Amino acid sequence: MMAPAETPLRRRTFLYEIPIFYLLLFVIQQTLFHDNFAFRLANPNPFWLGILLFGLRYGLTAGFLSGLASAVFYIVGFRLGGQAFRFEDADFFIQPGLFIVFGAAIGATTDSFLHHISDLNFRNANLDDRNRGLRMQLQSQEKTLRSMEQQVVSQMSSIVTLYHGSRELGRVDRAAMLNGMMDFFTQALTATKTSIFFPENDRWVLRDQRGWQAEDSYPKQLDFTQGLIGRAGSEKKAVSLRDWMTAENIAADEESWKNIDSIMAGPLLDPDGNVVAVFSVQSMPFLRFNSANVNLLTLLLDWGNEALAKCLHFEDLKARSILDEDFGVYNQSYFRMRSAQEFARSKRHALPFSMLLVSLGKLDAVPIDQQVVMLQILSRVLRETVREIDIVAKTPFEDAPFGVLLMTATGEQAQATRLRVLEAYRRLGLQPGLRVGIGSYEAEMRSAEDIYEQARAAAL
Repeated sequence: MMAPAETPLRRRTFLYEIPIFYLLLFVIQQTLFHDNFAFRLANPNPFWLGILLFGLRYGLTAGFLSGLASAVFYIVGFRLGGQAFRFEDADFFIQPGLFIVFGAAIGATTDSFLHHISDLNFRNANLDDRNRGLRMQLQSQEKTLRSMEQQVVSQMSSIVTLYHGSRELGRVDRAAMLNGMMDFFTQALTATKTSIFFPENDRWVLRDQRGWQAEDSYPKQLDFTQGLIGRAGSEKKAVSLRDWMTAENIAADEESWKNIDSIMAGPLLDPDGNVVAVFSVQSMPFLRFNSANVNLLTLLLDWGNEALAKCLHFEDLKARSILDEDFGVYNQSYFRMRSAQEFARSKRHALPFSMLLVSLGKLDAVPIDQQVVMLQILSRVLRETVREIDIVAKTPFEDAPFGVLLMTATGEQAQATRLRVLEAYRRLGLQPGLRVGIGSYEAEMRSAEDIYEQARAAAL
């Protein structure tokens, strides 16, 4: 991953390396081979060394400049050698012209390879991130397993309860994990009424409950520091009625007991230590309300914190992924990022760049389940029709759900690709009709948004 940071520094060095190189060649020729002006008797001409060296190392700009420098020194050499009469012959300029053409061609080829290598490095880095995420998930599971092995959970009614809990807390979807956690915690604590509160606008708001009846008068919203739930959230630890009754600031009067909203509660924390929710127990068998069950609640909350961290990490990995798993193409964020990169590259090097935006007409008239199937078919048609170096991606545009980034492709080449896509889709005999718009880079464009608009206008 160091290559992208070093490349700009390396690309600027040719600005002084090229003049030094050709100046040395000129001095050597004038000093040691005075009669061999412009190295006309050398085969191959040493000027080709500079073109290959700088074109292969630095790309298009350096290749063109080295070819131009070779042509200039070649012509100057003949003039200093007293052969200026050769300038009247048009064939004389073939050799310096070849210097420039081959220098630019070698540099452009090098740029293409460097771009391909950079893309592969980006993909490898993304795979490394996903591998690190899987390793963290494995470590989280191992930590949970070690914690369970080191503690005796005497309150577990059976091994089935533990198995059920491990499956529920092993989910990577946060909503499904929290829903399963409620069932597991309620069963593990042998509680009859439980609830979970989330923070909203400096209040605790009920999100889910187990065992509550319509006639229950438990509060659905609480002030941030109110009752056991507020105390568990503010102190970030499990608390119970015992803590409430032994607190010095709680008076033993009827008004104080009205603030009791549960018999024990504890917070769920994210990896940064912030309170995400508070789990509370409103009712359980009298003999089950003891210090062992409070300790069990602490253990369960630690397990829940690990499961929540895994869900959050999975959400982070999914957000950073560059693939759309539903359609097997690149996602919207990669489409925007890569199109901006290619536009900047075209702007800097005056290279062609085109884009296709693809949409299905009257797709809203098709049932939703069939819409997904149609889009999956379309994405596969695009992947199998375009070139290997082109990028098929999901776009943020509702009227054109797919886009194709055509690398170093002119408008004519983009039109040929468009016709191939339309023909491939037509052979399938599907409805609704397919629309494909083309956008191509033009020098007066200011950003990739201009290409988007050009392609969208053509697709509608």
